[in-house]
Amino acid sequence: MHLYDEMLDSYLARDLPPQTLSVIDAHVSNCLACAHALADAHNAAEHWERRGLLGRLVRVDGPSMAKANVEERQAEAA
Repeated sequence: MHLYDEMLDSYLARDLPPQTLSVIDAHVSNCLACAHALADAHNAAEHWERRGLLGRLVRVDGPSMAKANVEERQAEAA
């Protein structure tokens, strides 16, 4: 069993039965392909990417995130 699309999204959201989550946890700890898929999906969801010569993780605030932050600050100021 490998993690793809809907199963990967459900696993990240922890929207699966506890027994299924345990089975997937065990699988991910032993499957390099699924561990990388999980890391990539999480990084994309959290707006992180690898940059630089050493591939360090850097938080990236895209245009939509920046706009949301501005709107939040404006709401707090009002």
